[in-house]
Amino acid sequence: MKAKVLALLAAGVLLFPTMEYAETSIDCNGVGKIFNAKAELEKGICKIEIVRKNKQLIHQSRAIEPKMIEFVYHMSFEKQGEATKVLGELALLETEVNPVIDELRKGKIEISAIHNHWMGEHPRIMYLHLQGIGKEMKLAKTIKNAIDKTDYK
Repeated sequence: MKAKVLALLAAGVLLFPTMEYAETSIDCNGVGKIFNAKAELEKGICKIEIVRKNKQLIHQSRAIEPKMIEFVYHMSFEKQGEATKVLGELALLETEVNPVIDELRKGKIEISAIHNHWMGEHPRIMYLHLQGIGKEMKLAKTIKNAIDKTDYK
């Protein structure tokens, strides 16, 4: 019985190799450089988070840290065959929404949602979700160009 189990395990390893995440061909460091931010590669996904620290934020009449209220840009890039998929969320001031949308559309990145998370924050924050498929550097540059339309420096 023990020999059969070992034989089945050995066959399984040969027929179905472990699902280790192969080295991705995403240039995660290159993507990070476009955003001038730290990029983290985890299980084939290149993740970037940029906290917007340049605004004094108020929530329910009290000062609040940007990270606490998710006043950040999040992007995740994953290789899918020859293309790369990007999903992201950008925390924007109300006045930044339309210029950012215009820039994303120029680069063929879709806007999948625009909404708020909170009530009673100042300035008003809107959260824009994006998605796209293409070449990772072109996607990253499009998103960076959109971020450049905000007051984040």
